[in-house]
Amino acid sequence: MSRRLRYFGYAGAGLCLLAVLFELVLRVGLGLGTPPLLRADPTIGYVFQADQNTHRFTNRVHINNYHQRSEDLRQAPDSTFVRVLFLGDSVTWGGVLTDQEDTIPEEVERRLAKQCKRPVEALNASAGSWGIGNLRAYAERFGFFNSDAVVLQIGTHDLTQATSDASVVGRHPSYPNENPMLAIEELVERYLWPRYVRPYLPDLGGSEASRNEDDTLSPGPDARFAQNLDHLRALVTDIHNAGLPIVILHTPNRNEVVGQREPPSSPRRQRFLEVADSMNVPVVNLAARWAPRSDIRPLYRDHVHLNERGNAAVAEILGSALARRTDSLCTTDSRRRAQ
Repeated sequence: MSRRLRYFGYAGAGLCLLAVLFELVLRVGLGLGTPPLLRADPTIGYVFQADQNTHRFTNRVHINNYHQRSEDLRQAPDSTFVRVLFLGDSVTWGGVLTDQEDTIPEEVERRLAKQCKRPVEALNASAGSWGIGNLRAYAERFGFFNSDAVVLQIGTHDLTQATSDASVVGRHPSYPNENPMLAIEELVERYLWPRYVRPYLPDLGGSEASRNEDDTLSPGPDARFAQNLDHLRALVTDIHNAGLPIVILHTPNRNEVVGQREPPSSPRRQRFLEVADSMNVPVVNLAARWAPRSDIRPLYRDHVHLNERGNAAVAEILGSALARRTDSLCTTDSRRRAQ
């Protein structure tokens, strides 16, 4: 074998070794290659596949057998603990950049346990891009888990968001339904390509045409807002019929509360608050609470999602509101209701 062939052989072997080492670093160090998986659902749209336990970017993600980012449900006598059901979108879910213990429901669980002086179990029923229609569909499918209170997290974007369907599952890189063959493959397809390559590619017209066609067929923001208010009324009615206290957590986008001199307001938000008030549902309105403050920017990870500090700040407010507004949640015996 010539010296040149040996050189190329050594170089190829070295590249293969580097690729294997890089794959191991991505898998073991960052948890790539094993994302939290979803599955399509005919009525809810999509849910996380049951019984998953994985680590992403050193953060733990556990999905129980009811598709919640929570530990497995406790089995205990009726009056030994308090259970709070959270229904929300990616803000509640927390994302893979947030550890399980640092999500809003887990933070509220710890604070309520201290206030109530009894164990508290918070159930995190949520998923990225869920709209109010998805929350309603989940509750209609699974009920309220014999909870003692329900929290609905509704963001500004949720007011006009369409109910998400199953079309993205297995097709969009952020909604995988099976593990990729390689962690390197996931790194490229899910993180590097959309962020650093696709934005700079020329638009050949096909995707834009399909988007315009979808925009023509889909309802506009006013129609989606009306639909979401109908979903909200139906969901709140079901919760009231179950005899459960309810609190709405309204989360604003970052640009609504950073740099604002006055509390943000809009006709849609005002109408949303009026509907909640007409149904006797208390709202923890962070848009109004946070707009006058100058220290809110560090609580956000991006324009919509909160970081660990933000989740803790929300939990501090929400935990007090729950204990104060939900029929003496901490002082009365937990009543398990058949759902």
